[in-house]
Amino acid sequence: MKTVILSGSKAKLDFKEVLNYRGLLKNIAYRDVTVRYKQTWIGMIWAIIKPLMNILIFSIISRLIDKTSNTSQNFLNVGAGVIIWNLMASCVSDSSGSLLANANLLTKVYFPKIILPFSSIFVCLIDFAIAFAIYLIFFFIFNGFPGFHILFLPIFVFLAVFLCLSLGLLFATLNVKYRDVNFALPFFLQFAFYASPVFLSTQFYLNHLPHYLQKAFLLNPAVFILDGFRYSLFGKWEVYDVQAIICSVVIMVILFFIGLRYFLKFEKSFADYI
Repeated sequence: MKTVILSGSKAKLDFKEVLNYRGLLKNIAYRDVTVRYKQTWIGMIWAIIKPLMNILIFSIISRLIDKTSNTSQNFLNVGAGVIIWNLMASCVSDSSGSLLANANLLTKVYFPKIILPFSSIFVCLIDFAIAFAIYLIFFFIFNGFPGFHILFLPIFVFLAVFLCLSLGLLFATLNVKYRDVNFALPFFLQFAFYASPVFLSTQFYLNHLPHYLQKAFLLNPAVFILDGFRYSLFGKWEVYDVQAIICSVVIMVILFFIGLRYFLKFEKSFADYI
């Protein structure tokens, strides 16, 4: 069997071809999960320890900065933000490095390269599911059962993955061409962490930002996702701005098409750069 890639062919996503390679996607995702926790003493419990420590640390910091909420409620609010943010940060980081991490495959056999960022997302979702299951135990203890709004939670998890996959496709392509991206990405994620309401509320940011920056802050898609994720759990939307929400969704869609287009445009030359 011979696979010929025409250099002049138009870059487009072939869903049928990706489905034909779903077995490869599954095997790569399974390999990544086993490799991540291989030769560790406590295995996948690390997926619980890391977010739990972050929640405790940032709950204390949040309590020191904003003393308006009670301790248990503050713990749950910060916990919700940290858990969904960890999913977003790991999706961006893992998908951005997925091509270089599988350089041996890129240079030996043909397959749709977009499988690699997709497979890394599945690993992140497993970590998220474990951490979220533990968080729900604390949620039931301190806050009882959530209302009907919990049904919206999968939507915001999907939007978080959608946004981060869009960025991941863009950064993965840049990472192959310019290795500086690998060093700059942690700084970008750190800046985004403090520019988003992860451990402090959206209202707290708006109360302390100058008026001309408040609208720009609300246009951050991460703000919409974090507030929506908390709404799914607590039934209360921190700052409901319809225009900002619509603009955030539009920005996410635009980022996805930019990231996908850029990835597919240079897909044929990945092996040359690596």
